[in-house]
Amino acid sequence: MTLRPYIGALLGGLLVALALAPHRALAQGSTAGDSLLAAGDTAGALTAYMSAVASDERNAEAHYRAGLLHRARGDGGKAEENFRFATRFEPDSAKYWLALADELRGSGSIFTRRQVPGLIERAREAAQAHGSARLADIEYRAALVDWQRYGQLANRYLFIGAALMVDQGVLMGDWDDLETFFQVQVKPDPGDPGGADRAAAEEHLRAALSADPRHVDAAGLLAVLLGEQDRWNEAYDMARTLQRAAPDSGRAWAVLGLALVRQFRWREAQAVFDTAIMRMTPAQRAPYANLGPILKTIDQVRFSEMSEAERRQLETVYWAVTQPLFLNQLNEPRTEFFARLTYVNHRWSDPFRGVHGWESDRGSVYLRYGPPDIWASFGRGRVSQIDPTTGGGDPVGSLESERNIIAWVYTGSQLRFMFSMTPGFSRATFAGDFRSFYNEVRNLFPVRFDNVPAVAEMDTILVQFVQFRGEGAESTELGIYTFMPIGRMARGATTAELQLTTAAVIRDGRMRDVRQDRREEIIKSGDPRQVERRSFRFELQPDQYLLRAEARLAEVERAARSTSVLNVRSYGGDSLMLSDLLLAERVAPQDSAFERWTDFFVLPSAGRFAPNAPVALLWEVYNLEPDSTGVARYTVTVRITIREVERRGFIARILGGIGDAVGLSAQGDDEVSLSYDREVTIEPGGRQVEYLTVELEDAPKALYGIWITVTDAVSGQAVTARRQFIVTDTPLTR
Repeated sequence: MTLRPYIGALLGGLLVALALAPHRALAQGSTAGDSLLAAGDTAGALTAYMSAVASDERNAEAHYRAGLLHRARGDGGKAEENFRFATRFEPDSAKYWLALADELRGSGSIFTRRQVPGLIERAREAAQAHGSARLADIEYRAALVDWQRYGQLANRYLFIGAALMVDQGVLMGDWDDLETFFQVQVKPDPGDPGGADRAAAEEHLRAALSADPRHVDAAGLLAVLLGEQDRWNEAYDMARTLQRAAPDSGRAWAVLGLALVRQFRWREAQAVFDTAIMRMTPAQRAPYANLGPILKTIDQVRFSEMSEAERRQLETVYWAVTQPLFLNQLNEPRTEFFARLTYVNHRWSDPFRGVHGWESDRGSVYLRYGPPDIWASFGRGRVSQIDPTTGGGDPVGSLESERNIIAWVYTGSQLRFMFSMTPGFSRATFAGDFRSFYNEVRNLFPVRFDNVPAVAEMDTILVQFVQFRGEGAESTELGIYTFMPIGRMARGATTAELQLTTAAVIRDGRMRDVRQDRREEIIKSGDPRQVERRSFRFELQPDQYLLRAEARLAEVERAARSTSVLNVRSYGGDSLMLSDLLLAERVAPQDSAFERWTDFFVLPSAGRFAPNAPVALLWEVYNLEPDSTGVARYTVTVRITIREVERRGFIARILGGIGDAVGLSAQGDDEVSLSYDREVTIEPGGRQVEYLTVELEDAPKALYGIWITVTDAVSGQAVTARRQFIVTDTPLTR
């Protein structure tokens, strides 16, 4: 195997060891080894160190450096041997005990790893008695041991009555059965399982920060520990102290951002995380810019294959679309993602094995779906089943039979996951079929921000948008009709007059504002069924855009929005074309000289009509071909079809708007087709505006499709436009 990936870290580790820990004078072979190591000759350096210990078996520093090189070469057995010699010959040096502990931590045997706590305690005692600049690291590692012990017992649930089993059938069953299970069959342990280990971990973490106030790993784990007891105020105070001690550390700022998010101080948290990102090294910043862990599987692969510039552009677009409101500058989902990432990296990372928290199974789920509503552990949480006095027992069989089960449940989305942890191991993995279940779920729901109030409490604005040819052939007019649920938004308001902020925003593919119409007004509230209609109009160049309609009542801290992707068409050229269909409750010309859609009074519809209510339509026809006398002749066909309902016959009648229509017809029992002919005087390339009102008699409550087809009798061309609407008794506000 090549050693190049290890050389930089190894040299850095050795230089730190030389600078921070005193040691006795080195033999000539050791200094020669240092020179070879500095030159990158690791094989020669190892030979020199081994020669030094052969000459002087008690040369602890040479044993230590040889052990580091053996570790880098993947020879754990020889590394352990060297580190044990170093601790034997210089037991007062904390770094030797720490090196041996680190080596044994990587063992695949739980029984070997059982020695680690004692070794770390020896390192801590040596550091306290004889001094060591690495005391903070030692205290942090001691805290990790206690924290992992606590993890075996945390969030313990007990069965009520007779002992039962927990298997994946419980979590994968019907939601009602799962609710019953947690309400009736189990309960949280009323004691404090693992509380002593958690308290010991907290003591070590505070000692680490006392020894080194800039120790970010200790501060991050302490923030997690405090947060899991709902002590976020203390976590914030600690994180503020850390940030002041290490103002140049982006990771320190991120710990502060996590504490602020969990206190719902979103504006401050966003500013803190922005500072954190700027002050991180490229390696530290990389996970915060990696959207892969919250994308669908195929999109995650595509993201990994993008160039750096493409990733940055996608990141900008992704978070812009996710931003709850364009009316303010807050992007709570992005800030929540940063907080989740900070949390999982301090909660489940193992910095001494190079394992990142977001790569763990629990970290992956937490990053996508946030903190679970129910976090329940089932099992005895034993560290080992071996009899400490006799060494007897069946290690493998006993450990497997005593696996701990961890259940996570999200009540809003009804997602649930099960993890399994072998006693003595700190890493939990998906249990049973839950890895496959997770892979399916992440493609259906790549990420959710249900725990973010701005997302969970966001209401919906119904929107109808229509495209017409602009004044010139090179532009398109966009009409936007919004229906804002003010009655729902204003619930609980203590005053009848509220300030309403509304906006329609058009952004391009790079999420730059192209058009924006923002309005402020005072409205009267009090009717829970109140819906405010607002219309907007923009002139746009044909392209793809993002349309966002928003409404906000600042006094009650509620908002509503709608997000749509717009493919704005071009109406240039000389072929027959139709505008969009404008669906309305009522359409009437302002006077007899109407020429364009803007010459009409329109009471727009959100696409919902009460039974037997008339359905009004407005559209424009472009580029009809006149004959030699300047007259264009064309046929309009209106077809209405039931899309989703039990089949039932109905009829339709044209109520008005066609004047000289002829050839009216209807057919079918779940579809009607209404046709009429028109003759108009028109200029080549001109426009013709059409409107009509249709009454559906005995129409069932259902989803309908409506098609308008215009056939030019002169050119023979035909074009069709369509809309959907629903007939329902349900009010618009529900």
